[in-house]
Amino acid sequence: MKMNRKGFTLIELLVVVLIIGILASIAIPQYFKVVEKSRVAEAMSLISSVKSAEERYLARGGTYTQDFTQLDISYPGMSAGSISTKFFSAAASAGTCASGPCYVLTVTRQTNSSSVAARYGNYSMNVNVPDRPQVQVAACPGGGSNCDELLQ
Repeated sequence: MKMNRKGFTLIELLVVVLIIGILASIAIPQYFKVVEKSRVAEAMSLISSVKSAEERYLARGGTYTQDFTQLDISYPGMSAGSISTKFFSAAASAGTCASGPCYVLTVTRQTNSSSVAARYGNYSMNVNVPDRPQVQVAACPGGGSNCDELLQ
C-alpha cells in the first residue's frame, strides 16, 4: 500500500521564503523613495507659491520681504518668519546678489520619530531668487546623492 503524502517539502518552503526576502529587499527602498518624492511635491508647491507672492511683492514695493505675513498668501501655521506645512517648514532670509534684490528660501523637512526614511534624514532645500532659481539640496544628513534623487 502506497502512502500518498501531500504538502511542501522544507526545501520548497525555504526557497519561497528566500525569494520573498529578495523581492522585499528591492521593493521596500523603492517604496520609501516614491513616498518621499510625493512629499517633496508639497515642498515644491510651497516654494512656487512663495516665489510668486514674492514677485508680486517686488513689483509693488521694489524689494523682497522676509516677512511672510506681508505676502498675499495664507497657510495655516504661517508666521512672520516661517511657514509650516505637514512635512516641511520654510524660512526666508536676505540674499546677496550683484543683480539687485534677492532672497534665499530654505525649506526643511520636518520629521516626527520615523516619518522619514533614514536614507534621507532631515534634509533641506534652498532656492536663491533670482540668482539660482532652481531648487537645490542644501543639507542631507543621509548623504547628498540620496536627497538629489528626490528632485529628479
